[in-house]
Amino acid sequence: MQSRARIAATARELGIPAPQVDDALAVLVERPELTAALDHQVGRLVAAIGTLDVPDWPPGLDAGTERFQLLALLSTVPASRVWFDAQGVPAEVTRDSLGDLGEKLRNYGIAATGVDWLTMVVTGRVFALGRLQFEPDTTVPHTSEPAFGVHIPELGPLDAAGCDASFARASAFFESVLGDTTTRAFVCHSWLMDDQLARYLPAESNILRFQRRFELVDTPETDAPRDNVTHGDTAVAKFVFRRPLAELPAIAPASRLEHAVIDHLAAGGHWRERTGVIRF
Repeated sequence: MQSRARIAATARELGIPAPQVDDALAVLVERPELTAALDHQVGRLVAAIGTLDVPDWPPGLDAGTERFQLLALLSTVPASRVWFDAQGVPAEVTRDSLGDLGEKLRNYGIAATGVDWLTMVVTGRVFALGRLQFEPDTTVPHTSEPAFGVHIPELGPLDAAGCDASFARASAFFESVLGDTTTRAFVCHSWLMDDQLARYLPAESNILRFQRRFELVDTPETDAPRDNVTHGDTAVAKFVFRRPLAELPAIAPASRLEHAVIDHLAAGGHWRERTGVIRF
């Protein structure tokens, strides 16, 4: 049986609000049959640490799904820390990497974030190296060429110096910690790769400077609208405004980027999630 005290302590360390955790723990009182299922799921998550596995979640949890998932994710974190330490990962990288669980839960919750991403975080598939996060064992689109996935956490400005340091650190980190001496590419799939941003932002903006590091490898048809909405539209609303797309018309934009997002949508345009590659 998972220790409630340990779950609560892990949540505090990650900055997850106590009422959110208390509500999750209550599901075990309401549905005591989930205790065994929780133990089983935590076992599966722990077994996946350091592998490429992304375990499925048990079906049929209904209203208890997110609370169950939160308990399982928090219960896995102590084993994740042990694994990071055993790999020789510096303490601050472990802290920042696993800290993304708390960041995403505070800002978005499980459903809006996607439980698969949170599962990757607690099973050692995401490493925070300064300004950027990196995911090993990915590939360049349309090829089998190995690559490191690049993710952009919400840590303030996407300044060039911080990104330079992260990219430089990543190749050395994965060679020294994971023994990867062959991967020579970075891949980023994001709305930040949408070259339409150049219509609205100054050429030396942090976003466009970051975008120019990459070679776009997909086509203009990427992320075509479905029901007049693209994944990029939804992503921009989520990450720029932290609001659902449907609420954007009522928002008064405050920054150049916010104006760009709203003006482009108001003109009937769509935002795209595109993919960029850096080879080194």
